[in-house]
Amino acid sequence: MKKEFWIEKWQNNQTGFHKDFTHPLLIDFIDQLALKKGDTIFVPLSGKSIDMLWLHNQGFNVIGVELSELAILQFFSENNLDYVKSTDGDFDVYHYQNITIYCGDLFDLTDRHTSHVKAVYDRAALIALPEELVVRYASKMIDIIPQDSKQLLITLEFVKTAGPEGPPFSTNDAKVKKLYESLSSIKMLQKVDIIAREDKFKAQGCNYVYERVYLIQH
Repeated sequence: MKKEFWIEKWQNNQTGFHKDFTHPLLIDFIDQLALKKGDTIFVPLSGKSIDMLWLHNQGFNVIGVELSELAILQFFSENNLDYVKSTDGDFDVYHYQNITIYCGDLFDLTDRHTSHVKAVYDRAALIALPEELVVRYASKMIDIIPQDSKQLLITLEFVKTAGPEGPPFSTNDAKVKKLYESLSSIKMLQKVDIIAREDKFKAQGCNYVYERVYLIQH
């Protein structure tokens, strides 16, 4: 899966993964991250997620990273936010108050960019990546996220009989534990079958879609 895949998704408006509401699981489980106002939370592969705006409104500093400049520009325009643009090495950087979004490749980030991160919110990053990238992604996150940080991770597990392979890619519990086995702890907070409200997955032959929420200690 090349960078152009995601850029074309945004250009062609093929963004069914985007939600126009704050994810209920973020609201339900944000307290598990034990954050204080002013703490920094990192949102990888952030797209134009309004979860970033919700986090901003709770008083947190937000760092996102996104390949598609179009997605970033839509985030600011659709939420009527004025931004300031700057550069940082290979990244164009967009700022609005306590929101900073790096336009570029997550794999080009270093621990300098994430040195103040206290938590990670991963709703659709890990499950967006195929096998050949997801291992590299998890390793990168382990490298650049400070020790003692917490991560809220949301995954989906399913079996399709029709439709494209992904994204999203099915991610079971064993895979999560394998990817992050070097970290301090991995705790599953919730597992729910959400197939009843997922018509797209039903149409692709899925009998279940297990949505899991994890709290991971770096």
